[in-house]
Amino acid sequence: MRASPVLLGLLLAASGCGGGGGGARPAARPHVSQAAEMKAIVRAWSRRLNAGDNAGEAALFALPVTMIQGPYAYRLVTPRQVAEWHAALPCSGEVVSIAVRGRVATAVFRLGDRKTSRCDAPGTLAAARFTIVHGRITLWQQVPPPSTGPVA
Repeated sequence: MRASPVLLGLLLAASGCGGGGGGARPAARPHVSQAAEMKAIVRAWSRRLNAGDNAGEAALFALPVTMIQGPYAYRLVTPRQVAEWHAALPCSGEVVSIAVRGRVATAVFRLGDRKTSRCDAPGTLAAARFTIVHGRITLWQQVPPPSTGPVA
């Protein structure tokens, strides 16, 4: 597995951001460059998912990592477990939007088929929350996509 030099540089730069800090503060809008780095990590995750690069996706995660999908929470402790978890996802996801608040990036995706499987809901929207700390995903959680309102 080879990471692109640009992504590797991005991940290394992200690992140095967000330094210490004393007391608890409410989640605020991250610095512009921090938000851009977080969005780049989410986009890299989407690209690797769509390409079927499950091992590459695993490299974006800190270990152990928690994956939450519906009522199920999984604690994955090895890169292989993270790669296998991703291999079981039936759909690809093209990024529609990403919103960043604090250490959390919430992304909306349009679902599609993967190279290895047919999506059970192609064309629909799905969303996931990524908690990102020091340039690595520490929590992935499927969340409801935003409502588009009633159809006339």
